Amino acid sequence: MSADSQPIEALDGETHVLGQPGQRHTRNPILTREAGGFAGFTGYVGTETVGGKATRDWLDAFGAKNPTASLADYAHALGRELTDEWQRHGLASVLEILISGVEDGDVRFWYVRNSQGLYDDGTYRAPKTTFDAVNDLDVNYVPRDLGPGQTKEDLLRERMYSFRQGALLPAAAIFDVFRDILGMLYAHGIDGFTPIASVDDLAYFARQRMEFVKRLYSQKHGIYRESAAPLGGKVHVVGVGRDGVIRKYSKIR
Repeated sequence: MSADSQPIEALDGETHVLGQPGQRHTRNPILTREAGGFAGFTGYVGTETVGGKATRDWLDAFGAKNPTASLADYAHALGRELTDEWQRHGLASVLEILISGVEDGDVRFWYVRNSQGLYDDGTYRAPKTTFDAVNDLDVNYVPRDLGPGQTKEDLLRERMYSFRQGALLPAAAIFDVFRDILGMLYAHGIDGFTPIASVDDLAYFARQRMEFVKRLYSQKHGIYRESAAPLGGKVHVVGVGRDGVIRKYSKIR
């Protein structure tokens, strides 16, 4: 999982960049979770405060109240509690939470979100007052892509999934090109480049992708010319292997 540290607010068809132009943020929107047989991460985008508390702190407190919950129980309970918060406080923004990692050695990806996804221009569809908790990889992607006689493990050995959300426009197309290159490296290899053979290889590619996109937005080095860039600050990259060991990845390999 990778993220930048630029805080934003996602509304219906609008993305508001928070803070002052040129201000460098370092906040980390990725939390580590090791509980209920799950080892991985909870990342968020779109809302920076919930009930007067920073979203990271709110999620941290929620996790502490559910220290042994399985991934499914954690995700569904998170959706219910966020629904209560949005209705109690009348919040009008989108909050998307991505949960990825391994559960008892099996690869998982869920999301918890109060929107039906993105418009064609990359902004979020209108926020709802209710949150959906969705087992995205196992319900929406794996059944769709399985070939005759294939298992999930067979599929994952030949196909790389990459999920992106947040304020990536207008660089979303560039992000997607990196995704396509990653898929080629993973499935076929490219002469001169390290094959994607481990979580470490994948993580450093993800780091390069985020750093490149961030550089496009940079006032000092980039080519973006609006006053407030939707992506910037510090890049955070973390990974977890089938063994449940969690690692952080810096810019220097």
